[in-house]
Amino acid sequence: MIKIVLAFCFIFSSCATINSKIEKVGLEKPQKEETHFRVSWVKNLDPVYNTGNFPIGTSSPFVFEDMLFMGDLNGFMTAYDIDSGKIIWSFDEGSPLQGQVNKVGENIYYGSKTGRLFSRKFTDGTLNYAIDLGSPIETQPSYVNGRLVVHLRNHTVITLDASTGKVFWRYKRSIPYVTTLQRVSQIMPYKNSMILGFADGYLVSLSLEEGVVKWEQKLSTGFKFVDVDVKPVYFNNLIVAGSASGPMRMINPENGVIERTIEIYQSHTPLIEGNDLIVGSVFGIIYRVDKSGKIKHQRKISDDGISSVVNWKNGLAVTTMGDTIHQLNNESFKELASFNLGSDQSAVFGTSVLGDGVLSVYSSRNRLYVFK
Repeated sequence: MIKIVLAFCFIFSSCATINSKIEKVGLEKPQKEETHFRVSWVKNLDPVYNTGNFPIGTSSPFVFEDMLFMGDLNGFMTAYDIDSGKIIWSFDEGSPLQGQVNKVGENIYYGSKTGRLFSRKFTDGTLNYAIDLGSPIETQPSYVNGRLVVHLRNHTVITLDASTGKVFWRYKRSIPYVTTLQRVSQIMPYKNSMILGFADGYLVSLSLEEGVVKWEQKLSTGFKFVDVDVKPVYFNNLIVAGSASGPMRMINPENGVIERTIEIYQSHTPLIEGNDLIVGSVFGIIYRVDKSGKIKHQRKISDDGISSVVNWKNGLAVTTMGDTIHQLNNESFKELASFNLGSDQSAVFGTSVLGDGVLSVYSSRNRLYVFK
């Protein structure tokens, strides 16, 4: 018995000595690998549906400070506590909600599949007004100089007074194509104009005051699915815009002249990172492009199109139109981690959203994820 006790004492004293030596020579104990996609909470917002007839979610969440706003296909607009996922307030709007919220001052704005535009107080959901615009609203309303700009699914742009909902003007685009992606571009404000894409393959500049066309430029080179449905960005004094059916362009915002063409079939709004653009393609390739339009680096990360890229945890969080979210190194685009959405029917068609230390994603299977 005495021998056993002495043996234990030897073992423990030896371990203590080894730990002491490690500390003296400055050796580090193994560190637990950081989890890039640590799930904080998840909500299943799938509506009731018939087997085999999946309702597809294409919207995106919206985060402001400690609140997350999400509309769903059941017709509910809900404000969640960003930390716990608890419901702060929720209202049934009576029609599926498939467009991202926007917030201006004390109010949020969003639309429904029946074309109804809502304005509510963001704190408690008090209704300011609701008006019918006549066609599905499937994108985020934009805000410019006191005005809301809403791009409807029937290719109409409507400008309203944000505080009252009074309509100032409408612009209707004639689309000759039968085969379109049925998605619409958000606007890019520029001076006293707004620049946006249409389903006929054109980028158009409209005057903010009257909705008069200042210039238009064809971007798509295909014959079907030529929609310019990605929000343009202002980069190095030029507009960057493109289509899934044509190369990315750098365009003069004053007259619409194409200054440069880059052979990238972009699938999302590019991320501006310093003097470079980070942009993904419909073929699952991610690119780094400098201000002159030169491709500095590229890497194929997926067989599915890339839907968004954001800065996340000292790298890039990349969502795809497949079932995986990727975490990449900023420079090499080497994969550091990934998160599977759980089903080969899952994808992300909207954008991932950052806010208050979280990353939020809405999948096509109508699951709302919040990562920390």
